[in-house]
Amino acid sequence: MIKIDIISGFLGAGKTTLIKKLLEETFEGEKLALVENEFGEVGIDGAILKEYGIEIREMNSGCICCTISGDFSLALKEILKLHHPDRIIIEPSGVGKLSDVINGCKPFLKEGIVELNICMTVIDGMKYKIYMKNFTEFYKNQLINARTIILSRSQNMEPEAIEYIIHDIKKYNSKALIITTDWNQINGKTIIGLAENEEENNLESKILKELNFSKQRLNAPKKIISAKMQLDKNQEHHHADEIFSVWGKQTAKVFNFEKLKEILNGLQNTQGTVLRAKGIIRIEDNSWIQFDYVPGESNIKETVPDFTGRICVIGEDINETELSGLFGL
Repeated sequence: MIKIDIISGFLGAGKTTLIKKLLEETFEGEKLALVENEFGEVGIDGAILKEYGIEIREMNSGCICCTISGDFSLALKEILKLHHPDRIIIEPSGVGKLSDVINGCKPFLKEGIVELNICMTVIDGMKYKIYMKNFTEFYKNQLINARTIILSRSQNMEPEAIEYIIHDIKKYNSKALIITTDWNQINGKTIIGLAENEEENNLESKILKELNFSKQRLNAPKKIISAKMQLDKNQEHHHADEIFSVWGKQTAKVFNFEKLKEILNGLQNTQGTVLRAKGIIRIEDNSWIQFDYVPGESNIKETVPDFTGRICVIGEDINETELSGLFGL
């Protein structure tokens, strides 16, 4: 099935720069079509598909680049018919609504011709507040309808400013995967892999699967083991999320290494029982570390930059406010 990747973003957000990066670093062996859905009328000199308002030019590796100013659905139909690409990357107008582009793809989704593979919005972190204030309707639409949101120019921002944007985005879209790390530190293949598997990259889901009662026994405090034995005795089948509570945060905060060790040691003294804590975060020398915690043991090691800082804690009767204070979030 043909993949459709929509990469949207408000004016000047950097979506074209991101697309160029992805074209250079990914999609080996795929036949691509890059569709630029421009706003307003665009003068068309070429004769190819002129009646649909499309200008097409060849790019490297057989990729075609199309500029559409007419009927989007009709144009997409002709591209599918004449070029048979493996993947279509759509770059909507910076002042368009992401929902309109998605709706334009729906007839083909219903027919099973294509699949909506990636739905990404690029946000200029430096201009987030002013654009949200002045162009609220269009800006919110791009946030609400995205599955993945990536911040551009984050390398020029203070961690506190990124934290604000993460918090604000989640008011409109709590499920989107948010990439805050400077994309120059991340390979294009990694970005595409994250966007294609946004659910699998949810740190909370990963740890919950590790703790699922039906798949493994827990090396945990006695009261948790006793609960497990009682469930077995009653022959009930519970999922981990029915028994445990979860606290998770995406964060751009830069941590002090020694302070992090104190935080992990302090988990054993928090309310309830922390069974597992896991995170990937940036520390003060601009390197990235991964930490793992189980009762009585913690491990910290260097790792490659991730798409954003992430922390997840799972346990029984844990206090989210207390954990937020402990990690300074």
